[in-house]
Amino acid sequence: MHAASSHQRIRFGPFAMDENAGELFKDGLKVRLQEQPLQILQTLLEHPGQVVTREELRRRAWPSDTFVDFDHGINNAINRLREALGDTAETPRFIETLPKRGYRFIGELDTGHSHVREGPIDTIAIFPFVTSVPDPDLEYLSTGIPGSIIHSLSLVPRLRVIAWNSLTQNRNGQSDPLSIGRSVDAKVILVGRIWQRNSKLRLHVDLLDTTKGEALWGEQYDRDLAELFAVHDDIAREVSARLRVKLTGEDTTRLTKRYTENVEAYQLYVRARRWCEKRSVEGFKRAAEYLTRAIELDPKFALAYAELAQVISVPCSYSAADPSIAYPKARETALRALELDADLAEAHSVLATVFKTYDWNWGAAEEEYKLAIALNPNCTVARYHYSYLLAEQGRFEEAIYEASEALSRDPMSPLLNAGLAYVLLHARMLDRAIEQALTALEVDGNMVLSYWTLGAAYEQKGLFGEAIDVYQQSIDAGSAPVLAHAFLIHAYGRSGQCDQALLCLTRLEELSKTQYVSRIAFVVAYAGLGEIDLALDALEESCSLREANLVQINLWPHFDVLRDRSRFQEVERRVGLGKQAASELAHFK
Repeated sequence: MHAASSHQRIRFGPFAMDENAGELFKDGLKVRLQEQPLQILQTLLEHPGQVVTREELRRRAWPSDTFVDFDHGINNAINRLREALGDTAETPRFIETLPKRGYRFIGELDTGHSHVREGPIDTIAIFPFVTSVPDPDLEYLSTGIPGSIIHSLSLVPRLRVIAWNSLTQNRNGQSDPLSIGRSVDAKVILVGRIWQRNSKLRLHVDLLDTTKGEALWGEQYDRDLAELFAVHDDIAREVSARLRVKLTGEDTTRLTKRYTENVEAYQLYVRARRWCEKRSVEGFKRAAEYLTRAIELDPKFALAYAELAQVISVPCSYSAADPSIAYPKARETALRALELDADLAEAHSVLATVFKTYDWNWGAAEEEYKLAIALNPNCTVARYHYSYLLAEQGRFEEAIYEASEALSRDPMSPLLNAGLAYVLLHARMLDRAIEQALTALEVDGNMVLSYWTLGAAYEQKGLFGEAIDVYQQSIDAGSAPVLAHAFLIHAYGRSGQCDQALLCLTRLEELSKTQYVSRIAFVVAYAGLGEIDLALDALEESCSLREANLVQINLWPHFDVLRDRSRFQEVERRVGLGKQAASELAHFK
């Protein structure tokens, strides 16, 4: 895929419109959009801040010899355009509706006429540091030091921090950090190189202007490994100064805040985060082990408690942990993190998930997610989980926006790529969900959630063979076997391969004798086999146990066959879902 040259583009936010080619890009990647929405956008961009009437748009986007239901056509085109931009009619950022008059582009255009940096720099992309030689022992430093700087700079007001957590090419084939930085509209990038010999650490860091490729600042540090945190503090202070960001005394304190003074505890925390994001059985296990050891080394390590709370709670959504044990423990661990640091966004995010998924307290959950994002707008895990809540409430435009916003701040995150695909699946945007899930698998071929999303989308399109293959691949990738087997049973059942479905059901029943198996897995399995009463029995048992995935039963396509049953609707009511999401889905489609 070839990006348009920068001088042909009109830029706004993370988007760029190539007028000559008639193509829209986001973060350097082409956005698939039909001709009429593109024509409308191009027309609005030609008249920024001015009202463009519906009749003008009709003349531009629909030739006079074309017979269409124009009102339906333009409404559909505007909806598709807003969807692509992550915009909403209620709270527009780019496209404003003026009833009975037309539409207006209200976003701020980046004209790009001046290459002189005036005032604060508001966007930075931070890359993993390059190691001098391939060395697994240096891996935690190559990602851990930038990760720590990302966390610190994320607390700087009005600064957008993009984490590029890969040294590989982006989807446009670019591997040069400056090129990648430009593709995601970062004004500057931070890169570095690390050497380590015994306990000695050498670190060279450069802050580069993406427009000219010039160095705004560079420094070399020769320190003992024990001075790692002092190096981090120096880099964070220097970078914020070069960005010309005005900081209060409180901001400066937050910028150089240390969550631990123990280098070994910090190393364990970094390794745990990498394992947790895999969302696999082995990943959860290894992450919990590393975090437990980190907390033993430093009992006041708030970030480690917050991450441990997430590691304890997330397996419930994969039917890999008993919610009656895991969620109370996750709540206790998150609250301990907040005792140590009341402003820790990651801990508030976990607490929000417990409120929603275990307490079914939707109002408290949304407040906590919003608080987490307000405390740290760059906290992608909070945006990721909040996007699920929005989808579960049928607020699909907002959900897609939050999932996209999270991904834009960490474009190479396997989890965030998979999360956007999952939200698109919930909105029944099947083709986009499939495309995004395949993209997520290109980023990381072992991301379990990507396989599950892809399989469910294939099922919805009647591609049962493809769905079965994908579900089997998820097992091979190390996914929690319970839901993976349930999804296989569902696909086999719907495709008429009942013998295979019953064989998998036997395996699922055998698993339940040796480990925790959620009742929701049996709901999926029985629904696929057409055993409606058995499915509803299992659903009511799941409800009595407050299982995690109940908050998504109004969205999972596997349960479509059950929706009209009064027993299903009663469980929805008890969970706090009702018919809201279903009605919103019908409206959204």
